[in-house]
This record gives sequence, structure tokens and C-alpha cells, in this order.
Amino acid sequence: MSNENQRHGSSRSGSDTPPQRSPYEFTKAGLIGDQRDTMLQSELQILPELGKSRRRGHRLPPQSFTYGITMPQRDGGVGEALSHGPEKERTTNPDFEFVRDYSALNKAALEAGMTSAKEQSRFRTVHDIKKKVFIRDVSLAKKTHKFPDDMVFGTPNRPSTPIGEVLQNRFLDNWLETMEKKQAAIKKERTDAANAFKGSYHTKASLLRQAKIPVDPKPLWKMPKFAQGENQVDSFRTEAERRKAFSANTFDSIPRQGTYHSGIYNVPRTTVKT
Repeated sequence: MSNENQRHGSSRSGSDTPPQRSPYEFTKAGLIGDQRDTMLQSELQILPELGKSRRRGHRLPPQSFTYGITMPQRDGGVGEALSHGPEKERTTNPDFEFVRDYSALNKAALEAGMTSAKEQSRFRTVHDIKKKVFIRDVSLAKKTHKFPDDMVFGTPNRPSTPIGEVLQNRFLDNWLETMEKKQAAIKKERTDAANAFKGSYHTKASLLRQAKIPVDPKPLWKMPKFAQGENQVDSFRTEAERRKAFSANTFDSIPRQGTYHSGIYNVPRTTVKT
């Protein structure tokens, strides 16, 4: 009985385990075509599986691989334990650095007989010449700033709000006093200007000196033969008709719009109720 149970159990366990699939089953060539290792690394050859995310053609590292950044442990020993913390390393800040000297490399390549660009590139891969380039001015780095003894560092504190003056309304009183002083100064200036000519009067000579005699404007130029002639064409037959027409025009220009009252009539809008 036990043998039969073991036989049935072994058959069940064998049927429950899914069969192992070949990795080439989901490639474009499939199991029938050629099977190469490069197919599993090319994304163009890998087909997407049903209900699963698309696989990429990148090989994962082995199981023993650890992801992340290595953090080296630095043990200072007894000195670190007695100093209550790790010793600070001295950070050197050099004043210069060594860079590649391309001018010297080109000169050396020409001396070696390298004339083409390909030969000079090969020469640079084999040979290397460095030159010293200063990063910062050493003289400025050694200078120390000297401050006076009574100098105070930091930001000054904000002055406190004068609560007493706010409650007593001192700001309004000061403003009123200032405005009264300004008004008094303006009034004094006007009084002084009026009293400057007090006691003086105009005489006939001063009035004649200030008077302006009207001068007729210069007439327009006319040809000599038409200077003494009269108008041969006139819009009005008589002078009475002229005055009558100008009077009617003046009366009609009152309700018109425009600077010269020659526009449309200025009729007020009326609202009609329905």
C-alpha cells in the first residue's frame, strides 16, 4: 500500500511541475530555426510573452553580484578611538595641475616623421607630454584680510516699532505741523512778492512804453495789373445778401458739432418706452 502511495505521489509531483521552456521559444526563429546566443541579446529577435512584461536583450549579472556603490570602511585604529571620531583628512588644494601639452606633442610627432593625421593620432596614444598650468594666483591665496578691532559682524537687528508714538497719534501731529510750516512759507513768499513793488506806480511814459500799437498785416502779393482792379466774380449779388447768408450760417452753426461748428447736428438721444 505504501509503495502504491509513493508511486502515485511521485506521479502527481511529476505532473504538477511545469515543463522547462527553452529561451529560444520566444524568439523570431523559434525552436525550429537556427538558435544562436546572439538572439537572446538582440531586442529585435525577442518576442513579447503573453501577460508578461517585455524582456530585454541584456544579460543579468550572476547571483553573487551585489548592486549599489561600494562603501570602503576606514578604521583609524587606537588613534581614532581615543580622538572620539574619525580623523579629518587634510584636503590639499593645489595651486596648479598637469594637463596635456598638444603643442609639444605636435612638435615631437613632426620630429619623429609623423605627417598624416592618422600617424599623429597613433603617436599621441603612445606618447604623452604634460605641462603645468596654474589654477589660481598663489600670491592672492597667501594674503590674509585684516579687520579693525571694533568691527561687528552680522546683520543689524530691525528697529522696534514705536508703539508709544503710534498710540499717541504722534505721526499725524508731526504731519500737520509740517503742512502748517509749508503753508506759512508759501504765504510769506506771496506776501514778499506783493510788497516788492509796493509804493511804485505807472506814469504815462511807462504805460506808453508797455503799449503795443496794432499793425496791419502785410497784404498778399498781387500782380501789378490786378492790384487796382475789382472782383469780377462774386457769390452774392449784393452786400445785403452777403450779410444775410453769413447771419444764417452763424445761427445754424450753434447746434452743430466740431471745432468750427460745421459738423453734424448735436441731437440728444431720446429713449422710447415700449
